[in-house]
Amino acid sequence: MKIFVVEAYGGKASTDGAIAHFTVHAGNAAEAIDVVRRSGPGLRYSRFDVVEETAESQSEEPGIIAESEGPYGVDHQ
Repeated sequence: MKIFVVEAYGGKASTDGAIAHFTVHAGNAAEAIDVVRRSGPGLRYSRFDVVEETAESQSEEPGIIAESEGPYGVDHQ
């Protein structure tokens, strides 16, 4: 498994609007996007992009590690 950051955009009818990012354990980028797309919070978005991929992680199960509103790399404090 690797750790991916997936950025999610827009609502069901558009790519404008809300942005969120999800940190995900997954085997590859396509699986990371699928994990987010099928999650409860991921259902609010219509477009997904992997914005970062890290080296191998110790996890054996795919899943979301963390999520936050707003674009990746922005301090949300």
